[in-house]
Amino acid sequence: MSVTLSAEFSDRPTMRVLQIAIPKPLHGTFDYLPPVDCDDQRIRDIQPGTRVLVPFRGRDTVGVVIGLAPQSEIASNKLKRAIRLLDTQSLVTAPLIDLCSWSAHYYGYALGEVISLCFPPALRRGGELKQRPTALTVTKLGANHPSEGLSRSPKQAALLELLQQQTQFLDDLKSLGFTNTVIKGLINKQLAQTCVLHPNDNAAKNTSETNQPQLNPEQSQALAAMAATTGFSAKVLYGITGSGKTEVYLGCIEQVLQRSQNALVLVPEIALTPQTAARFRARFGNTVGLLHSGLTDSERTRIWDHARTGALQVLLGTRSALFTPIANLGLIIVDEEHDAAFKQQDGFRYHARDLAIKRAQIEDCPILLGSATPSLETLYNVQKGRFDLLKLTQRATQAALPHWQILDVRRSQLTAGLSQPLIEACRETLAKGEQVLLFLNRRGFAHTLLCHDCGWIAECDRCDSRLVIHQRNQRLRCHHCQAQKPMPSHCPNCRSQHWQGVGVGTERAELALETLFPNTPITRIDSDSIGSVDQLNAALDSTRVESGGAIIIGTQMLAKGHDLEKVTLVGIVDTDALLFSADFRAEERLAQLLIQVSGRSGRGDKPGRAILQTHHPEAPLFQQILNNDFLITAHDLLQHRIESGLPPIGQMMLIHCDSPTPSDAEAFLMTCRQRAQRELPSDLQFIGPIPAPLSRRAGKFRYQLTVFSAHQKNLHQWVAHLIDILNTIRSKNHLSFAVDVDPYDFL
Repeated sequence: MSVTLSAEFSDRPTMRVLQIAIPKPLHGTFDYLPPVDCDDQRIRDIQPGTRVLVPFRGRDTVGVVIGLAPQSEIASNKLKRAIRLLDTQSLVTAPLIDLCSWSAHYYGYALGEVISLCFPPALRRGGELKQRPTALTVTKLGANHPSEGLSRSPKQAALLELLQQQTQFLDDLKSLGFTNTVIKGLINKQLAQTCVLHPNDNAAKNTSETNQPQLNPEQSQALAAMAATTGFSAKVLYGITGSGKTEVYLGCIEQVLQRSQNALVLVPEIALTPQTAARFRARFGNTVGLLHSGLTDSERTRIWDHARTGALQVLLGTRSALFTPIANLGLIIVDEEHDAAFKQQDGFRYHARDLAIKRAQIEDCPILLGSATPSLETLYNVQKGRFDLLKLTQRATQAALPHWQILDVRRSQLTAGLSQPLIEACRETLAKGEQVLLFLNRRGFAHTLLCHDCGWIAECDRCDSRLVIHQRNQRLRCHHCQAQKPMPSHCPNCRSQHWQGVGVGTERAELALETLFPNTPITRIDSDSIGSVDQLNAALDSTRVESGGAIIIGTQMLAKGHDLEKVTLVGIVDTDALLFSADFRAEERLAQLLIQVSGRSGRGDKPGRAILQTHHPEAPLFQQILNNDFLITAHDLLQHRIESGLPPIGQMMLIHCDSPTPSDAEAFLMTCRQRAQRELPSDLQFIGPIPAPLSRRAGKFRYQLTVFSAHQKNLHQWVAHLIDILNTIRSKNHLSFAVDVDPYDFL
């Protein structure tokens, strides 16, 4: 279904029925009579995108008006009446409603579930859109008050000096270390007061040529190509690690702002937003806003409203920011477009990169997809001529790409997973006052706990997985359902106390490194040691200010574009498992991971190197990365996909089913398959139902049915019909299912 907003809404004196999308897994819209206090003129003024409170299944629910009609197929005396309109005008733009409609159809989800994403959580619950204090400014008393008069409160004195120079946003003050106590202290002394301030009111734009870095010829060429773009166009910015893609982004945004338009920038992780925002704000001042799940509800509502009204010119956010209404949108940028974090893995399972392309098409504006390791989906579109390719093949600092070395660790003695040559390389690097980054994609101390006497293994009671040892707090944890228990004192099977930890995690490697390098600062970065964005930034900042050698060890959190200029050695401890994964995307992800992690090395003025430990040095993929040319590797991988008909050439849909009883889940999906094979085209292929790779999770047995088509249009044409089949199969109440179009995770 596509929602078209046309002249019908300007002349509709007989419109008496509201067509409302409800945020429930129910397809279609629901008809309601207007609220009793709506006269004809008010009804004519109602626009799609207006929130309305309606009675639905015994409770008041916030719905969204999609359209109006003169009458309903349901008799008017059976229609319920809406309770009240929550908005005086539509809060969602017409192109965004069209995007939601298209997305609901493509992914097979209810329009009400999708369109609710266009509102911040507080408004989804029916909250009012109010202007709240957003900034702190000096009072008349505070403007001339000497900061020395606050000598007993140095933090208040520092804040007063800052405010005397310029009004400050409350969010910025908190990021600068000024707590609510400090802020309230100045307010109580009548030296400062809160106020409502729009970003443009206090903008400190810094766009003069003297403050901009000199672009190299490739960057200038990419910027010129974007400047020549009018209307919708999709371009891919392939830039090796450290090639200055962000400077191209900034230049493109500046062009857009000069045309009095606004920009949307998507990044895959919350962890990337602060460092990216710092560079953007240095260029564009307070016209840059951040939107992600780490904000409070009030902060999200305020930033959302500023983007909607045009008070913000640049919105930077994670995948959900895609659904933000943005006034006069002129450019969309998707940074690290290859990253799997852009795929939502529960609820409405959309891919933010793909929908960003669709939104750019609907909004008739250009989109720029940036990455050092573009996805095969994106490169296939380049190959087909749908996207244009822009290249940055040199590092912006003129530094060389890291030199690769592959270490064969077969029959080698390993210390917490580290080979002796890698340890020696670390020692040499540290002796020169340089930094080492060690990548190990397993957190915890060891993969599992084993009784050395009888072979008993600690397993999760609710999942088909083994418990991971976390040594520092003496706990066993399941990394799937988050269950945990204390380390046992003895084996429950044979009463032995002879334990053995199998496998190596970041915690175990950290303990070993503390012994090997007792006088070296060691920073561990994983989801166990880092609980927030602020903690991550503090950890990374601490490594940047180290004057001598230091070691950073961590998981994929380190492969997300962080700029660590002092790192000259990257050691990749163990990635062999991805060589043998059943996931058809595993080799692509491994190649991307290796290039991204190694790219943290040698970004400063000293050359870098990357050492890969492996038990399979002969693997073709490992040999290819020695050339540091991801496009060559990607071309070979894409050829294999073309030959097999796998995505991006073909299309897949995964149907998940969870149940406390495995036979119920299997029977449900088998019934679906049998009916679908009778009713759908014969060229659709069905695989399963089979147990999911993680066949039991959080007490539920999990089965999957895969539907595959070598021609995308054939499968997509039948998604809605497959969902109808699923909805009509009688199932037990405890059984649940979910549909994932274009799946990324098969776990």
